[in-house]
Amino acid sequence: MSKSPSPHDALFKASFGRPDIARSELELVLPRAILTQLDLSTLVVLPGSYIDDDLRQTHSDLLYGVRTVSGEPSLVCVLAEHQSKYDATMALRLLEYALRVWRRWLDEHPGGKIPLLICLVLHHGEGGWSGPPELSSMFDASSSAIEATREFIPHFRYILDDLTALSVEVLAGRTIHVLGRLVQIALWTSSSLERFEQAAPLMQQLARVTTRDAATRTLLTRLYVYLLQVLRDVDARAVYDKLVEIAGPEGKEDVMTAAEQLMAKGMADGLAKGMADGLAKGMADGLAKGMADGLAKGRIETLRMAIEKALEARKVTLSEAGRARLEGCSDSDVLERWYERALTLNEESEIFGG
Repeated sequence: MSKSPSPHDALFKASFGRPDIARSELELVLPRAILTQLDLSTLVVLPGSYIDDDLRQTHSDLLYGVRTVSGEPSLVCVLAEHQSKYDATMALRLLEYALRVWRRWLDEHPGGKIPLLICLVLHHGEGGWSGPPELSSMFDASSSAIEATREFIPHFRYILDDLTALSVEVLAGRTIHVLGRLVQIALWTSSSLERFEQAAPLMQQLARVTTRDAATRTLLTRLYVYLLQVLRDVDARAVYDKLVEIAGPEGKEDVMTAAEQLMAKGMADGLAKGMADGLAKGMADGLAKGMADGLAKGRIETLRMAIEKALEARKVTLSEAGRARLEGCSDSDVLERWYERALTLNEESEIFGG
């Protein structure tokens, strides 16, 4: 059985899987010389993942296709690094990642030409990034020896966006999509309740200026799910109450939906207990009945509903066969995988495949 995506992975892909958010991040962090060569209006999110299996719980990846200003294809990969310790082998890992991308490209585009590939690492672990973002830092050789052989060895460098090194005030003031700022602050707060409480007033300000369309509400709900998950070792009710405060009256329903999804997936027993008194006053009737009849049944029904809502918000219509397959599935692990895919994928075959 495949492992469920980590909370970090789910939030990262739900947010930076949106071209408008991804585009704003690249406009901020890519060097000006590179930006002048790319037409970011052509950015599309490409399917698939190229991460080693042993890294999937600590890393996430997205690959974008972008045309250059002269029309050639190019690629930009963003690797989100979730582990707390600095990875001194990151440059080599990214080079291996690039090779997998290029090999796949040649399989699908015979002819011997490969596109430009730019790699960006988004880091939010507790410890800051302590090494240079280039392969030469790994060579066991003197700087003079490296310089003398530079023409004959791989010279690979990646772009680093280290959220850990920034204050929450700087993150809140970044010139990227407002939802991108909220997500980056959420990633920044994930290490401690103290950071969450520090960031809450700024998150509240940003949440109040977001639009209330279906796609935005879906992403905000995913953000609230994320914070309820990663801060689970503290008072769950306190986190929930703070999220309601951040969301405001117009967003309270989204926080409740996030809590329902967590309880349905069996990932927040402490939250379920702490909020038992609130079920009758606002939690979904279906969830309340499901918990009364048995958590297993309620979990399956709520996951089906969550999948439908996620697809509806992203304007993805299921075929009759797809709807029948969803209604006929009673395996909560399978439904959970489908739900994570429904947040970012557009094709029914990709959502239900595997």
